[in-house]
Amino acid sequence: MDIKCNIAHTTMLKEQKIIEAEDADKIIKALKELESEGINVLKLDLSVENIHMALENYVTERIGEVAGFMHTGKSRNDQVATDLRLILKEEIEEDILNFIENIIEMASQHTETIMVGYTHLQHAQPTTFAHHLLAYANEIRRDFERISDAKKRVEMCPLGAAAMTGTGFPIDRDRTAQLLGFSRVMENSMDAVSSRDFMAETVFALAMLCSNLSKISEEMIIWSTYEFRLIEISDKYSQHLQ
Repeated sequence: MDIKCNIAHTTMLKEQKIIEAEDADKIIKALKELESEGINVLKLDLSVENIHMALENYVTERIGEVAGFMHTGKSRNDQVATDLRLILKEEIEEDILNFIENIIEMASQHTETIMVGYTHLQHAQPTTFAHHLLAYANEIRRDFERISDAKKRVEMCPLGAAAMTGTGFPIDRDRTAQLLGFSRVMENSMDAVSSRDFMAETVFALAMLCSNLSKISEEMIIWSTYEFRLIEISDKYSQHLQ
């Protein structure tokens, strides 16, 4: 994410004529080379303070001191905040929708499949397998809605806020937000670099999703036991203990 962040920022600096186009092109070329080679080529030892310095050292070794121009008008504060949001943006949603669709498809095939409804592992009332499956779908749908709502707070770009109060360089924050795929910029620079509530909110939504998925998995395991014998789990998704 640090590489993407630096490429977008350097592109904007070039377009705004804040740094020379030739220097910007060298920086972007080196960053793309690092992207293709992978993080393992970076020299990460005790003399290197953090990933940002390791990345800058890599670019400096290839193009010289002009590498430092990629940091013009930004700091590690707004870059870290941006990196975190980029990671969360890319990890959310699509797989959950596919899972819900698969449950609904399975339920449509079992609208008349009668089964026992259990409470506390005791026989309670008759129901259908479809009804039980759709309970799962509704739970996961709420998880999806929570994650989608949290994404609205993730989709704000802090890059350009610099260390705390912005920068005197005539940067274009809307442009870097566009290049990085954010829907809008964070308006207050102090809030941009210091807020982490979007992480806590997303962690809660994902933890709730994990809790519901765990409940579904545990129920599948119980149903597959010799005592219940309601379903059979494929060997693709289980293992035999000797």
